[in-house]
Amino acid sequence: MIKQMQKRIVEGIQLPDKKQQNQLRKDVEQALQESIKDLAEHGGGPKAEDRFWKRLEYIAAKEPKNRIIYQHYQDISYFWQYTENWYSCYPPNLSEEERERSLCAVEIERPDSEKYGSYLTAFLPCSLEGLKKFFADNSVDAKSCSIGEIYCGSETTNVLTENFEKLPREEVDVFQLNELFCRFDKLPEEMQRVYGLTLPLKEPRTVKEMINLMDHLSEVCVVNDIQNERQLGEFLVENELFDVPFPDEALPYLDYAKIGREHMQTHESKIIHGVYVEDASYYEMEQTSENKERDDYEMKL
Repeated sequence: MIKQMQKRIVEGIQLPDKKQQNQLRKDVEQALQESIKDLAEHGGGPKAEDRFWKRLEYIAAKEPKNRIIYQHYQDISYFWQYTENWYSCYPPNLSEEERERSLCAVEIERPDSEKYGSYLTAFLPCSLEGLKKFFADNSVDAKSCSIGEIYCGSETTNVLTENFEKLPREEVDVFQLNELFCRFDKLPEEMQRVYGLTLPLKEPRTVKEMINLMDHLSEVCVVNDIQNERQLGEFLVENELFDVPFPDEALPYLDYAKIGREHMQTHESKIIHGVYVEDASYYEMEQTSENKERDDYEMKL
């Protein structure tokens, strides 16, 4: 994208004198390249932007006809903002492939710029100490920074994006986000899938609650290929999991949809994209309650 914008600016410069045109194109291209190198080495901010425009001002001042470059002000301004945003990230100097492989990209509004759309980007998970230094170098207060978009590009993490959309941005902590994705990255692939199904089941309201869910994934029951309440009812009866047992002669007359519906009403469960998901800790609580009643009864005896 940066190369395409650079090419658009350079090739957009048209002068009657082809020799002067070629020289101006060469000078502008060099100035843009120097700015990219500057951003890669030193990052963005007001001082970097000032150096960017001074390079172009120097070129425009050489010859009166060189001022034609200001006709491309909008393209040049957009080039700067896009390029500054690209290089104002942590970890630094990531390739496009590495960015795409990251689990999450979170945009943070630059505190040193009043321009709309000027932001820093943290690609998660990443080093905690490195992220702290990145914030310090860019004068970002983690407790009061303004968070923009949170992107989760892979199929595995799309459901996390859906949950983030429900959270108030002012309550999202970037360091908690990093902890969340550090832990998610360490989960086995199957447990990542279970976690993705647990989010719409439990509907956590904070990033901290999203993190805490990872400690209870073993309590989540997942059954594939359950599209509706009827299929759920059939599954429960066939596997003798419904609260009421049925004799074989009653099976042809059962209302399986009602059985599935009643089970979901009394258990914390949902059917999500063709998968039945249930919080199985319900059974542990029931068992604990029964044991407690039994203990109380024995004590009375």
